[in-house]
Amino acid sequence: MLNANDRDAVNQGLHPLTFGSGPKGETTMRVRNKIFGGVLVASLATVLNVAGAGAGAASAAPLTPALVTPVEASAHTTSVSARTSTAAATPLVFDVNGTFTDGGSARPVISDVNDILTVDMSSQHRPTATGVVINSDTILVTFPDDATYSAKLQAPNTIRWSNGSTWQKLNLVRVPDVGEETRSVATSILNSAGFAVGRVTTVVDWRCNHDHTVSGQTPGAGTLAVPGTAVNLTIGVLPTGGQCP
Repeated sequence: MLNANDRDAVNQGLHPLTFGSGPKGETTMRVRNKIFGGVLVASLATVLNVAGAGAGAASAAPLTPALVTPVEASAHTTSVSARTSTAAATPLVFDVNGTFTDGGSARPVISDVNDILTVDMSSQHRPTATGVVINSDTILVTFPDDATYSAKLQAPNTIRWSNGSTWQKLNLVRVPDVGEETRSVATSILNSAGFAVGRVTTVVDWRCNHDHTVSGQTPGAGTLAVPGTAVNLTIGVLPTGGQCP
């Protein structure tokens, strides 16, 4: 357990955390200089139970902080900008930048900048998570509304978390532009690109620019979307009674 002073120091970002479990199957890893909330941390020493971070660890407990060691800010003479500009990013098993799925409705978006991870969880109305790259196939992420978890990266695009959940990277595709096309042609174009046709709405085009052709689509042309996404179409038709000029 952390005493009050240690907890305050951790909350201020002054102490690197050491995470640990039993001796079997543990690997000690060190992370180079990282920036957390604008505070430079000299090194993050972690002890991860690698077996527990794999695919079959549904019952694995989230990592909990153990020992903390003070790091004096005055010990660092190199500027933050100089350190961050020279730090080389760790080559990973696969590029983690992008949108993932948990098999349900969640669409977390990961950004990796020089081994500092940001996980946008807004698709689930959850706060943004932050983390760090440990090595080429291991990451550590703290979810503010949950806990801190390690994860193993597995080719081609899979993240296996220490709580047993799995994220799969989505290969997003740009939605083609089907404007001005007939419904049948638009359907053919969308299907060829891996998309489905969703709701089709017919509206009278009082400007007389569309005669049974697509006047609108959602998602819009050029939008990155998951293959299989349904694209809703609006079909414009001319007004009756010769009301066009």
